[in-house]
Amino acid sequence: MNLFIDTHLNDVAIILYDNLIIAKEIIKEKKENSRIIMPTIKKVIGDNKLSSIIVVNGPGSFTGVRLGVTIAKTLAYTLNIPIRTVTSLECLAISSPNHLVAFSDNNGYYVGNFNENMSLKEEYKYLSNSEFVLFSSKNEVSIDSELYYDKIIKYALEKKPINPHQVNPIYIKKLSVEK
Repeated sequence: MNLFIDTHLNDVAIILYDNLIIAKEIIKEKKENSRIIMPTIKKVIGDNKLSSIIVVNGPGSFTGVRLGVTIAKTLAYTLNIPIRTVTSLECLAISSPNHLVAFSDNNGYYVGNFNENMSLKEEYKYLSNSEFVLFSSKNEVSIDSELYYDKIIKYALEKKPINPHQVNPIYIKKLSVEK
């Protein structure tokens, strides 16, 4: 059984997968994710034994990404099981017919541009709302697409496992102190 954890924005997705989705909990727009994520994981796993973990390692909410990555790394390390990562923008590109994708955190947009093999054409970007308006007027961008978790998890399971100590969050938005 594979555990999928996505906490990159306000919504949390916890999925148990074994060739198909066995159990899924999507928690919408909660502000107290740190309190609800572990009980949700426990509920989704039930009595099943995990064989691997997949975590969305960003970009996205600084706190949300750190929370998901830390929990995934801890579980993978303590259970001695493989861990794989998939980015939030890969998730969108896998779920969208267009591989130029973006999602908003209300202050701006994270943007990723992939080829048909899901390799990045250019580095991820973070654009302010006004920059994104100009960018999207010149490019066909899929925004905030519905995520197809079955496809995302299958894609992630084809990736090579990573040592839990090597899994890191992806941050592309500068923090206030860095500006």
